[in-house]
Amino acid sequence: MKLQKSRLDYKWVILATCFMMEFLCLGFCSSNVGLYTKAVTEALHIKRSIYSLTQSLRFVTQVVTALYFGTLVQRFGTKKMVLVGLVGLTGSVLIRALATNIFHLYVSSILWGVGIVFVGSNMAGTIVRRWFRQDVGRYTGIVMSANGIGGAIAAQIISPIINNGETFGYRKAYMLSAVVALVISIVVMIFLREHPQDGPVIQRTAGKKALTGKLWQGYSYDVIRKKPYFYAAAAMVFLTGISLQSIGSISIVYMTDMGMPTGFVASIATVSSLCLTVTKILVGTVYDKKGLHFTLLMCQIAAIVAFMMKGTMNNTVAGMTLAMTATVLSAIASPMETVLMPLLTGDLFGSAAYHKVLGVMMAMNSLGLCLGAPLGDLYFDIFGTYKPCFWFFAVSMIAVVIGYRFVIRAAYKDKEAFLAETA
Repeated sequence: MKLQKSRLDYKWVILATCFMMEFLCLGFCSSNVGLYTKAVTEALHIKRSIYSLTQSLRFVTQVVTALYFGTLVQRFGTKKMVLVGLVGLTGSVLIRALATNIFHLYVSSILWGVGIVFVGSNMAGTIVRRWFRQDVGRYTGIVMSANGIGGAIAAQIISPIINNGETFGYRKAYMLSAVVALVISIVVMIFLREHPQDGPVIQRTAGKKALTGKLWQGYSYDVIRKKPYFYAAAAMVFLTGISLQSIGSISIVYMTDMGMPTGFVASIATVSSLCLTVTKILVGTVYDKKGLHFTLLMCQIAAIVAFMMKGTMNNTVAGMTLAMTATVLSAIASPMETVLMPLLTGDLFGSAAYHKVLGVMMAMNSLGLCLGAPLGDLYFDIFGTYKPCFWFFAVSMIAVVIGYRFVIRAAYKDKEAFLAETA
């Protein structure tokens, strides 16, 4: 009697492939942008205000590209669109390595935006959702945690290269990133598959338990776009994006302006990256156990308290304690724009129109991220401090809490009716 050889379930290969994809996209190609700013602007004699438009152009590209995400994925499949994203990211860092003027950097930013849409967190969440039938939130969180790990490793590698005393030393760092991007792109293309042979299990059982994160068919996009809660959800995603952008772009400079020790501020950045790695897995796991409403509320309360702490802290021991606590809470809030985006879309709107709805949500999130930093800087120009903007973001997040109560209640009512009809 021959023993049957155990075969590795290919979903674990897919999980590792998606992890590498996010390690590259959110780690080497997108994190630590601030490390390059001083070196690039001084070497190419570019004003920082002009250089900052590269980020704006990236977000605008993400908004436009995300609107076509669903159509393109449905027509060409995930693997081909991931290839487009990988080519975009690799080309982006390669152009940045060879750039001699600001226009080259603008072209790089367009490719960067395309790459983020088709290789970023939402694409990874989409792939995980196709391959895993249980604990989708936890595995999505594991994949997204590659962001913090990739960013932390990349910072240790590229920072010495950028600051080696050479005027164009940053080009070597970008060239190294391009090589890493090319190698990981080849590996991803070898191991990534479109979908499992037997496909995902769609939940068709009515009842309260069916409303908490199970895969379900859902309505067509033509039906969904007539639902008021669809637009309300998009508005909540937009407001969340505006608020959460301040966590990364404003908080560090705010603490520096306040006079906090540079060593402490550097520690804040490190703690933030480490916490984000853990909280993405935590948020995904909580979603699996407690459902969407509880998980969103947990993240939203963390964001509100963090904003209030940042609005009251100062350069004292007590103020630095508030700053460190707010950093941890901010890390709990941040997964709302990554881990929870694909989970929220599938939970509220189902599988039938998943890609198109996710594209709209991605566009609204990118638009919020695009406007978040300029809004914070506007507050600084008016008041001479960032403090008022944190109170504004706290109020905005309270509005998001209230808005999501309407969205989830209305969406789950339709979901329950749909499952009862198709049971």
